[in-house]
Amino acid sequence: MIKLIATDMDGTFLDSQKNFDKEFIDLFYKMKEKKIKFVIASGNQYYRLYQKFLPLSEQMYFIAENGSYIAQGATELCCDIIQPKTVEKLKYILSKESRIFVVLCGKKGAYILKDYFAYRQEIKKYYCAYAFINSFDEIDDDIMKIAIYDMEHHIEQIIEPIQKQLPDDVKVVTSGNEWMDIQNKNINKGVAIKYLQLLYKITSQECAAFGDQMNDYEMLQEVKYAFAMSNAVKPIQDIAYEVIGSHDEQSVIAKIKELLNEEL
Repeated sequence: MIKLIATDMDGTFLDSQKNFDKEFIDLFYKMKEKKIKFVIASGNQYYRLYQKFLPLSEQMYFIAENGSYIAQGATELCCDIIQPKTVEKLKYILSKESRIFVVLCGKKGAYILKDYFAYRQEIKKYYCAYAFINSFDEIDDDIMKIAIYDMEHHIEQIIEPIQKQLPDDVKVVTSGNEWMDIQNKNINKGVAIKYLQLLYKITSQECAAFGDQMNDYEMLQEVKYAFAMSNAVKPIQDIAYEVIGSHDEQSVIAKIKELLNEEL
């Protein structure tokens, strides 16, 4: 029997307009009746995810910042931060790249230099607690992740040169054509799923998950029922238990309905 269902957001649970079918609300309460834990697992900011699912948020679980922050409703369960010395190194490395801007993702909020205020609409898609600041030296916060936005929309072209300069304790993961994330090497959505499995004594055979990008890879490996979207990148489809429809077809909701009926 399924005891935990996790889903990525962008390109998976949300359609191209960043929406989901309101039928999910009824489906969520059916999952609650069956004592299934529902987990949103995203590279997005925790506050943004929590806001998106009000008034259900207190009854849900959140894996935010690609696994760096785990919460049950408004209660923090686990948080992983990048060492301040490493953050300083990363700020220097990234300052040399002219085609990008960076977002320092902290526990209190996200921070972007005022030079990139013109991109505020892009920022608002993923963050609701954020500030445009004059200098990153103003930040008084623990940093969990550094998000990088490629203004030329070809993130794959700059991954390798940045990767070569990274300190050994961090890694880079892509999430689409414009964004990539830097965080501690030992953190990913799969580690966060494993944390919840151990905390609640749930086996991988009792879990299902949905994803489309490489930041979902480890999460899908931690569950038996790993579902890839038809719009997913090939490596994600290759490891899937099943490839389902696209995010624009609300395929996650359709598959959850099937799972509840099949009593896997």
